[in-house]
Amino acid sequence: MNAAYEELIHLLDKREVSYNANDERQSICTDLRGDIGVYRVVAHVDADGDLFQVLGHSPLLVPEGSRPAVAEAVARANYGLRVGKFEIDLDDGELRFQASQILTDETVGEAVIDRLISTTMSMLDMYLPAFLSVIYGNELPKDAIRCVEAAGCGRRESEGDEQETGS
Repeated sequence: MNAAYEELIHLLDKREVSYNANDERQSICTDLRGDIGVYRVVAHVDADGDLFQVLGHSPLLVPEGSRPAVAEAVARANYGLRVGKFEIDLDDGELRFQASQILTDETVGEAVIDRLISTTMSMLDMYLPAFLSVIYGNELPKDAIRCVEAAGCGRRESEGDEQETGS
């Protein structure tokens, strides 16, 4: 068993996070609650033992008719991201975020595991409203991504207006 996988298992056990483990594939699967939704998180060490990956799956499958627009939104979201990337499977509509770390000595450390998982959760929470507005609100991908990146739309904007007017 790879040391990075053992560190992952130890960390999750220590934090009393329930998960399903697949020791043969050196992977775990768990559901974690973010601010916006509950996400399926899969973490694993690749077969060669030199890459630790965390994948966060959105709870929705993108409807077939929305996939081209969501693919554009994914490309716009990914542009400039420094850690990780969004992916959409154009065949089945699965939408996910992936963050990874190259392993140099088969270990990864708790801080890196925490950072990869928290980055994955934060990115899903940040961008899921944009993807949903493209799918269900017919918003243009460009506008939806710009809005969440500027944090100037939806709930945040209306809360700010209420505070300023004293309502």
